[in-house]
Amino acid sequence: MRSLSPARAVARRARQFLVTGLIVALVGLVLLALGALLIIIPLSRADWYATLQTTLLVLGLLTGLVGLIVVARGLTLPTENRQALRMAEVLARSLDYRYTFIRNVSLRGLGYLDAVLVGPNGALVLHFFEGRGAFYYEGTVWYRRDGRELRLASANPTQEVIKDVRALRQFLMEDGLGQMPVYGVVVLVHPRTVVSVQQPVVPVAHMGDVVAALRDNYLALERVSIDLVEATIRVIMKG
Repeated sequence: MRSLSPARAVARRARQFLVTGLIVALVGLVLLALGALLIIIPLSRADWYATLQTTLLVLGLLTGLVGLIVVARGLTLPTENRQALRMAEVLARSLDYRYTFIRNVSLRGLGYLDAVLVGPNGALVLHFFEGRGAFYYEGTVWYRRDGRELRLASANPTQEVIKDVRALRQFLMEDGLGQMPVYGVVVLVHPRTVVSVQQPVVPVAHMGDVVAALRDNYLALERVSIDLVEATIRVIMKG
């Protein structure tokens, strides 16, 4: 099994965030400067003039803040996923050369995915859940066990996987690869996390049990040609 990371695509997306954020922040500074200038040099005492001053200041402040948030996103965009690296080592023990594991996917039009496995069975989106404790998972809903009580969990990894699967399907469809089937799985990071399941929409398993959990799901059938597999890998790697 190959293990890859689209480092160039991630770096390119980080630069795009930085450039966009800097431009937006600059626009915010210009608006703030205009608002301040109108206050320093009062050209009118009309109500609309005061409203214009306030509007420019508020818009400038908000625009500058958005720009700084986008810049921060570009600076903090992860270049590697530790959990994906661990998962790659586990999968390599069971999967052959026909499979490619792509870590830390972050592409325009797709967003961020922890990892994607591509092979003759299709594409598999992996979402790493770092929650600790005991959970109950039914359908698409996650509950946290609090003693004998069940409380709605603050995080819902199933919904995250569903969102990622839909995003990847749309991304591939736009590149003419809509025939590639896309599946999903929730991977439990912490070995002591316990999840009781009832008719789960998306399978869930600890890292060491992922292959076994997918035997009747993603790994049940070989559905696509090697040409489609390679085309999918190229699209994800190129971004």
